[in-house]
Amino acid sequence: MNPQFETVELEGNSCFRTQHFKCGYLQDDHSWHYHPECELTYIIKGNGTRFIGDSVELFTEGDLIFIAPNIPHCWINNSKNEENEIVTMQFSPTCLGDDFLNSPDAHVLIEMFQRAKRGILIKKPDSDAIGKRLIELHKKNGLSRLSGFIDILDLVSRNSDNALLASELYAIDVREFHCGRMRKVMEYIQAHLVDEIRQTDIAELVHMTPQGFSRFFRSTTGRTFVSFVNIVRIMEACRLLVSSEDDITSIAFECGYGNLSNFNRRFMEQKHCTPSDYRSNHKLLKPNP
Repeated sequence: MNPQFETVELEGNSCFRTQHFKCGYLQDDHSWHYHPECELTYIIKGNGTRFIGDSVELFTEGDLIFIAPNIPHCWINNSKNEENEIVTMQFSPTCLGDDFLNSPDAHVLIEMFQRAKRGILIKKPDSDAIGKRLIELHKKNGLSRLSGFIDILDLVSRNSDNALLASELYAIDVREFHCGRMRKVMEYIQAHLVDEIRQTDIAELVHMTPQGFSRFFRSTTGRTFVSFVNIVRIMEACRLLVSSEDDITSIAFECGYGNLSNFNRRFMEQKHCTPSDYRSNHKLLKPNP
């Protein structure tokens, strides 16, 4: 299911928007969507399944998630008997101005926005402390409201007890790979997923020695070539699990895994669930016929 674009309407001339709401079954009015604003979401009450990019995890009370612009996301209930209370804060990453973002004091914000391309889960007890600030912010106005907004950004950016949700490859700006050697490498990987992909063949393709290519690839991606190929293969497997009805064994072979046990092991390492669970969870996003 493709995510839907959502328009975020800011409040008057404010540079950000807060919402504090209670609702029943989230699926009734909460779709798989994206928008060009950052979003900080705190779950005051409710349980279910959370989708951030290609991450699928359970959520519960006290969850605090920060996401960068244009990351598809959705929270849904696993039971129609759930009651939900949620507070959110949405804003453009440039809402305070380019001069502010270019200042040395804002460097930590730039790093936070970069990490948030994968979605950031802030853990307890910090999530509850920041969530309480969000609830208070929704009631404020004037300079007190603006200063509260900056305080929350500061707390989120300085938080160290957090986890990244979506996979590394999901968050990569593909423009980084659309030039020179890396473009050739990515095109080869995509065209030969079903085959054995040897690093020596890739090195020859881009006219480098195997040792030189290994150093080049690690410095460019931060990963070994083998681990990167595994990420690409599992990403393709995720796409096929969601978009096709092919059986899991066929998908494993189509993505280059010679046996099902190896595929299941690699999938679990990256997605922390089985391929069948991943497919079942994503079916929750699809509207009932």
